[in-house]
Amino acid sequence: MTRQERAVRTREALIEAAADLFDRDGQEVTSLAAVTAKAQVSAGALYFHFATKADLADAVTRTALSRLRQITGAPATTTADTNGHATGNGSGSGSGNENEGGDGSRNGGGGGSGWGGDARTQAARGVRGERAAGAPPARGPAAAAGGARGDRVGEVQQLIDTTHVLVRGLADDVVLRAGFALDRAGGQRPARERPVGEGPAGRVAGKGGTGGERPGRWPEVGGSLRGVWSGWVHETLAAAGTRGALAPGVSPGDAAAVVVAATVGFEVLGAQDPLWLAPHRLTRFWTLLLPALVPPPAREALQPGGSPAAH
Repeated sequence: MTRQERAVRTREALIEAAADLFDRDGQEVTSLAAVTAKAQVSAGALYFHFATKADLADAVTRTALSRLRQITGAPATTTADTNGHATGNGSGSGSGNENEGGDGSRNGGGGGSGWGGDARTQAARGVRGERAAGAPPARGPAAAAGGARGDRVGEVQQLIDTTHVLVRGLADDVVLRAGFALDRAGGQRPARERPVGEGPAGRVAGKGGTGGERPGRWPEVGGSLRGVWSGWVHETLAAAGTRGALAPGVSPGDAAAVVVAATVGFEVLGAQDPLWLAPHRLTRFWTLLLPALVPPPAREALQPGGSPAAH
């Protein structure tokens, strides 16, 4: 293994260990010593990558943000690369190279991609009868179903599928779950807001006979995890409204507010009770919402439990 590969594995182990401890004990009470012990790396290896606990928490949040963008298919920004690496993050405290403080190669318990799930969520999966521990969740249901919005599954089914992938990710992936918790605690500055009616891609909500939008705001894509999620939901439902896929009189903005509130609610409640992240809970939500959201002919083709692309 090269030095660079070893450094990447050490960094991933530290992020995974920190996320697990933040999720279990909270960021405030988690010590860097506990993180190094769980990741099975030296203090020198930790400080080579992260100068402070705040830098480590920021890396957890950015990694979670990268994984959320994989789920939604939202474009990455310069704040995090596809591996969740923060730009310019905390390496200044290291002296020379990682080997001077320990190479971090003893990371058997903390490394990996983070999609397998921790002991808490593995137990919850056992109750729910979900897939075997360690199997990665589906990513990018839109791509799996054919790519562009409106292709094959349509925007509403795409939204249903993506909520299922997100909720399953919150159950299975401690980094994603910890990132949302850090976001909730104010660990990352909220995104800028834009007026309702102008989607992130310039679409106009309410166009196409779905009813005019009253003035309001929603977070722009980028910044916080909730900002990315809210912006993506609004954009997807605005596209559905433009195509006439929503029931007459349904406001895309109002519908998006309901979906965002419900899914964020599942995330918050699931942090205390993993059964809130069980698939049947989300399926029941969509079963109740769809009659008000889409007209009967289209509703008959929708799958509230998710299409095959989501599983």
